[in-house]
Amino acid sequence: MLITIANFKGGSAKTTSAMHIAAYMQTLGPTILGDGDIVRASVKWAARGPGVPCKVLPIAQLAKEMRSFKYDHVVIDTEANPSDEDFKDIARGCDLLIIPTEPDSTARDGLIYTLAKLRDINHNNHRVLITKAPPQPQTAAQALRDELVSDNIPLFKTDIPQMAAFKKASAQGTTVAHVKADRNAWKGAMAYRRVGMEIADA
Repeated sequence: MLITIANFKGGSAKTTSAMHIAAYMQTLGPTILGDGDIVRASVKWAARGPGVPCKVLPIAQLAKEMRSFKYDHVVIDTEANPSDEDFKDIARGCDLLIIPTEPDSTARDGLIYTLAKLRDINHNNHRVLITKAPPQPQTAAQALRDELVSDNIPLFKTDIPQMAAFKKASAQGTTVAHVKADRNAWKGAMAYRRVGMEIADA
């Protein structure tokens, strides 16, 4: 399965989602994460520590790697703010396009733009993932969910919580499930596990 994580707006937890979804897919079969971001965020994340349980490479090295080893799943972390033509190629070239988005006004603008581009090419294999969902009693994530459901936009049932543990995971070069000195990190790990299960069950 080829899963691509993309959004025209940066800062939407795109790399965090790519890392954790790839880690889950590795539990189902050999998985590789291709880093298409200009700053190589995924590659640098994995290099800072024990890394993630799957292989992480710059996207330009994927073809050579996949000639020598068969992977069941490929996850692509794309660059932020791609050109329209690049985005069309990204969307058409995957089995599932995941669009991470924060539940705030600026992020919604980016999401609306992204969804409009998908409508332009009649793309149907995509799902929105609400990330950085603030804790209750804040209602921004639920308000966004209600809006997307009302507009018949496909989205994951699970929201990814806003947590410092994800920044710690990046700093420690691991997934949130293995973050040290954070008692709440398991909540983030469980959220991405549920997202992974939704992907596998689709």
